Amino acid sequence: MEQYLQDRLATGASAVLVQARAGGETWSEAHGVKDQETRQPAEPDGAFHIASVTKPMVAAAVLTLVEEERLQLDGLVDDYLPGFQEVMKPPQPVSVRMLLNHTSGMPEFEGPLSRSGPLKQVFAAPITGEQRLALAGTEQWEKPPGSGFEYSSSNYVALGLIIERLTGRSLSEVLRSHVTEPLGMDDTVLAGSAAAPSGMVHGYAVVDGETMDGANAGFHAGSASGGMISTVHDVNTFFSALMQGRLVNPASVEEMRGSDAEPFGLGLFKWQDSCTGDFYYGHLGGTPGYESLAMTSADGTRQLALGVAHSAEPLVPGKTRDSTAFEDMATKALDSTC
Repeated sequence: MEQYLQDRLATGASAVLVQARAGGETWSEAHGVKDQETRQPAEPDGAFHIASVTKPMVAAAVLTLVEEERLQLDGLVDDYLPGFQEVMKPPQPVSVRMLLNHTSGMPEFEGPLSRSGPLKQVFAAPITGEQRLALAGTEQWEKPPGSGFEYSSSNYVALGLIIERLTGRSLSEVLRSHVTEPLGMDDTVLAGSAAAPSGMVHGYAVVDGETMDGANAGFHAGSASGGMISTVHDVNTFFSALMQGRLVNPASVEEMRGSDAEPFGLGLFKWQDSCTGDFYYGHLGGTPGYESLAMTSADGTRQLALGVAHSAEPLVPGKTRDSTAFEDMATKALDSTC
């Protein structure tokens, strides 16, 4: 892992942060700098944009509402989010479960967002969940609901709006009361809802030839699909509590894990665990200037959380990162602990 951190710095990372937990021991490391202006060294407890690692936290909040009998996993989205049918025009009804496991077939909002104006303006401007959903509604459905896994951040935009409507509270308030406060995740916050934690690690993106600071990008604000700021410590704390049934009940954890035949549960990706023959669970994240990864054993005792901040990542709409090396390193590291 030390070699991997050094290699990432050599290939354009501004900072790399990691925390691993196994056998009751914890190893934390940080390489690089906190920001390009002061060049202060990055610290292992530095906060960063975790991007789509936000999704399991939103999924956990949804499952608490299921436990409270305020919604049903197989209930129709249009029953909880009036107007969904008119905005999205799905070819068939969509359930809450389909949003959680990315089988709804919902088109991505990110493509039309990137085409909605100059990239620098899109990068800097806040956008509401309703606006994200409306952008997704301008795209055609390529897969009918329930026909198979098709990852789309629009699913979690809709889930965020459902949470707000059912609770009458903002998404940031619900995530704070249902997730971060109960677990003591003091350095985790939804972007745009409060001041970013001190010691924020800055990642940079090159937009139309200009280097911009991703730490303060407006489009992160309030995003249910990728707006959380956190630390490797808090991310590991979340996944440990989740898998051990300390955040949602064991039946909900089983729902989130999904079946062995599925590539994605309810908010959770899966990787083969060579130690136990079970799976590792977690999520990948990527947003301009940042990458993230969280991976945990099924019992929540062996974990790895990684954050990468880039020094000058080109922002190319529609281009996706190849995360294979990221995932291979993490599974290899965790496999070495058995």
